[in-house]
Amino acid sequence: MDALTLKQKLQHIQSANRSIDHVEQPYELALHMMKHIGSPDPVLRDELIYTTFATWIGKGVFTEDELMHLLQLALDDQHLFHGIGEQGTDSVFTRTFSILLLPPILNLDREKPFLNKVDIAGIHQRLITYLACEKDLRGYVDDKGWAHAPAHAADAVEDLAQSPYLERMELLELLHAISRKITESSEVYIHDEDQRIAHAVVTILRRNLLEQKDITLWIDSLHQETKAVNRSFLDTSHRDLNMRLFLQTLYLAIRTEEDEPFPAVRSLVLLTLEREITIR
Repeated sequence: MDALTLKQKLQHIQSANRSIDHVEQPYELALHMMKHIGSPDPVLRDELIYTTFATWIGKGVFTEDELMHLLQLALDDQHLFHGIGEQGTDSVFTRTFSILLLPPILNLDREKPFLNKVDIAGIHQRLITYLACEKDLRGYVDDKGWAHAPAHAADAVEDLAQSPYLERMELLELLHAISRKITESSEVYIHDEDQRIAHAVVTILRRNLLEQKDITLWIDSLHQETKAVNRSFLDTSHRDLNMRLFLQTLYLAIRTEEDEPFPAVRSLVLLTLEREITIR
């Protein structure tokens, strides 16, 4: 099915407010949606394909086997790693909207478990690798809509971090991987990336499986990574700004949290922010 035909079909389903019971072969249609999930057309990609996926997954339209296949497609080299490493190309849309399928699938798994420890480990490994390799950090792209790799990845991390199969080391890897998207960007984030990443970090911390030294070293690493040598003044300034905005957002997100480890995290965040002010 070509993109135009798919768009017309999904618009018809959406505009007619048709019940999923009246949609013929929804799984077959989903496979066509996967082929066009990275369309540069924001209406097809975001308003139709992603919205339809999120709705149908949440309503339990697909069988467990069908969901597993859709999950495998989303994580494969033709989707999550399509054109990985490129910057400024349309391949980013395939990657970032494939990763955006993880939250509704993982949310459904929390309600009606169907993923086992091996499945979760596989998702974790692919997500960690993706975060290390994704270089296109654009937010909103004129005429093509949201790319938003850091934000979409943070949403996936937030849901994955809730899995009971993940323990201290896996959570620590997620923490470093997602927060590195803050320190590696030389462009100032202006599309709420700091909030989405902070929400993921709060979810990781709320598991309360990390040790105090883990958290201390993590916050220190944020400071150190923005101070790397051989960077221009402007580059360093942008990274510093991203880090400060993120830490301020994180502090506000946990300001009323009294359960461990949040009181200690607040103190560490404040110390780091005060140190940044003193340095300046």
